[in-house]
Amino acid sequence: MRTPAHKLILLTALISSLVSFGSLGAEQPQKTTGIQTYSEIMAHGQEVFNRYGISDDLPRLGLSSLTAGEHLVEHVERQITIGDQVRKSRVFLVKDTDEKGNIDLRIKYNPSELDEQDDAISEIERNTRTEYRLRDYAQSYDPTSVTATDMPDGTSIVSFNYSKYGLPQDIAYFRFMRVDVTVKDGVPLLMTITNAKPFDYDGVRVASYRQTITFATLDSGKLILFKKEIDINGSKRNQPVHVSSVAQPVALYSEERGVDIIHQALLTEVSDPRIREVSVKLDRIFPLMGDIVRRKGIDLPLPYGVSVAYRSQNMNIPFNDFTIDGVRLNDLFDPEDSIGTVKAESLNIRGDINILPFWNVFGYIGKINVDAKVDAEYTGAAGEFIRDKLNQLPALPGRPGLGDKFCDSETYGRLCHTSNVGIPLHLEYDLRGVGTTLSVGYREFFASVTGTVSQTRLKGTTQWGDPIATLQPMLGYQLVDYRAQLFVGAEYQGLEPRLDGHVKADDIEFDYDIGVDLNKWAYVVGFNKQFGRNYNLTYMFNKGETRDSMTLNFGYRF
Repeated sequence: MRTPAHKLILLTALISSLVSFGSLGAEQPQKTTGIQTYSEIMAHGQEVFNRYGISDDLPRLGLSSLTAGEHLVEHVERQITIGDQVRKSRVFLVKDTDEKGNIDLRIKYNPSELDEQDDAISEIERNTRTEYRLRDYAQSYDPTSVTATDMPDGTSIVSFNYSKYGLPQDIAYFRFMRVDVTVKDGVPLLMTITNAKPFDYDGVRVASYRQTITFATLDSGKLILFKKEIDINGSKRNQPVHVSSVAQPVALYSEERGVDIIHQALLTEVSDPRIREVSVKLDRIFPLMGDIVRRKGIDLPLPYGVSVAYRSQNMNIPFNDFTIDGVRLNDLFDPEDSIGTVKAESLNIRGDINILPFWNVFGYIGKINVDAKVDAEYTGAAGEFIRDKLNQLPALPGRPGLGDKFCDSETYGRLCHTSNVGIPLHLEYDLRGVGTTLSVGYREFFASVTGTVSQTRLKGTTQWGDPIATLQPMLGYQLVDYRAQLFVGAEYQGLEPRLDGHVKADDIEFDYDIGVDLNKWAYVVGFNKQFGRNYNLTYMFNKGETRDSMTLNFGYRF
């Protein structure tokens, strides 16, 4: 197999961020914890819930009030105090669910009840989209953390933590929460959610978080969320911050019971035709089958991504054959003692999309700067050949042969001795390519494999070179509490054992065919750190027998 030389240049600056990272949750494994298996502990948590009359849906009310009913009207009041500045807002949320489970959600409001400096509608839209995604999360709580305490007054306190595996990045702070549910006679009365440690949310350093959900029972016997209150204290830019909000259902609708009116006055207000309305787009096309995966409690990264990557790579190229215009030059230049050194730097932009929860595709463009040097070991064979031929001519009396004189001269003598010939080279290339990543996760562990096809084009030319393929298999471990991943793997660069091509520079023109001895595989280690729900930073170090590199990638997901 033969490979054009431009592929060698491409390999020195392969595109970075080949691995697509996300929070890859999974179902709980069957592992042993003491005497009980993990599944037995899970069953114990479920048994405690059943014994005290708590359904699996109840913990999700702390994450999303949209789980309160398929058709409902909800009233939300919020007040934000930053330093001496106070902002207030008051809106209604109207939710309707069709037969296929698709939700139509609208925000209704009176403009006079929204603070002009408070972008309440945009924020409510963002929060509502998050709650929409959470409505179907299976097992949002950690069954291994469930405990129950019977109180002297006849009530019981059932406590648990939220699961740190299934929580999306935008509400990952819930992994710090402890939940206490007050139950009496098998009926939940109150659910209190408090934080165990400070956390960051939307630019605020939250010191204390408290959410209180009050339950009520309708005449029909249905248990409903009657009020949801959130109280937050923290700081932002060295100013104290206090946030309070109250959400409560106005009316619940169902095919069986018709309408249950909780607050008649609020229902009359939201029915006023003069009130303004904004529709919230909830469903996203990508990733396909995303809702199915989320219902199993598995978090998914946001579907679209843009990233910028810098890569620096050093490469040593051993040679084993030199052929120019069909003439083998191994007698003149010793390929075993010759080597090429290449330093390449690349900067590129990549866009990607998650087609399926486990399948990401991407494309990229960029620039490559290459500084190369070929240190060819000259054997002196050409000078020795000339010496022998000249020495065959008659020598002048008292003087050495012409060949010996030729080799002793300062001008031409270098041709008779071994020496190193250094040939420097600077090249600039355009880069383009496409790739895909397949990934799977199991609790803290994940695996992925990424393939790319890339092309280069020498600056000032119009012709793209032949494509070259790369492959990156990876195994990783998630530090769930820190939203970070550590990974190890390998990188395959598909360079063939021969480089051939055509050179034309001024009046010089020739074909070349050079044999190389490169190791196609190298190992890779690195880490990825997520910042909030949108940003991530990735670092990779690559080390092989003939190359090493470092890659730094900064990405944004939306």
